[in-house]
Amino acid sequence: MGQHLQVSELMPPGFVVDEVIDAGSGIRICLRASSATSCCPGCGAASMRVHSRYARQLADLPLSGRPVYLLIRARRFHCDAVLCPRRIFTERFDNEALLPWSRRTSRLDQIIHHLGLALGGRPAAHVA
Repeated sequence: MGQHLQVSELMPPGFVVDEVIDAGSGIRICLRASSATSCCPGCGAASMRVHSRYARQLADLPLSGRPVYLLIRARRFHCDAVLCPRRIFTERFDNEALLPWSRRTSRLDQIIHHLGLALGGRPAAHVA
């Protein structure tokens, strides 16, 4: 009775796995948000009107010693609120999964932080 590992169990909540690519340099997992709407960070109004899409690549925890990269297809939305100064905004994800403008997932960032503290907390102190 073997156990099977589902890729979707390893992904942050709120995402759907589209494709898994076993590249020579590591594993690439293509994701997209599962919700159809997103809230404007300026006014909080929900929007369904997609302006465009772009790809975001983030490093995640390694799997069996191989690096894992998440390729997220993020969307830009139109904000239709009359008084909102933003016309176009990028969808935001759960802060426990991905912070805006980050290049690593929050769980990888947390492990790197704890490793830095455990190893002395002062990078390049031995060089000085």
